Amino acid sequence: MMDQFKKSPPLQPETINNALPFTDIPVPKGFTRDQLNSFVYEIGNSEIKVGRLFFNGDKDLKTTVEFYQNEMINKGWVLLNSMASTDTFLNYQKEGWACTVIVKPGSFSGSVVEILIGPVQAQSK
Repeated sequence: MMDQFKKSPPLQPETINNALPFTDIPVPKGFTRDQLNSFVYEIGNSEIKVGRLFFNGDKDLKTTVEFYQNEMINKGWVLLNSMASTDTFLNYQKEGWACTVIVKPGSFSGSVVEILIGPVQAQSK
């Protein structure tokens, strides 16, 4: 009888994966990288890096968009603008980098995330 009143262990916070090698780009838990379509190009000692990454997951479009709206800011990114139609486009910038996150409905369910990231050319005055 007393077992039903036992405290259950506290829930652990959900871990957030990163879009390696870009450690400041979050990926929702449970999403997997589409290795066939993703690529990262690095020059030198990782001084210049560009990437186009695709992830698939079972979270719906709204939940996935909200994840990026919150977590990109938590990682220090500044939202420049966004556009929503069938797909949602979120454009961010951070310390010489630009990142576009595109969230699309999955083929049958869930959602697909496309991440485009690369350096921004410094503007001359």
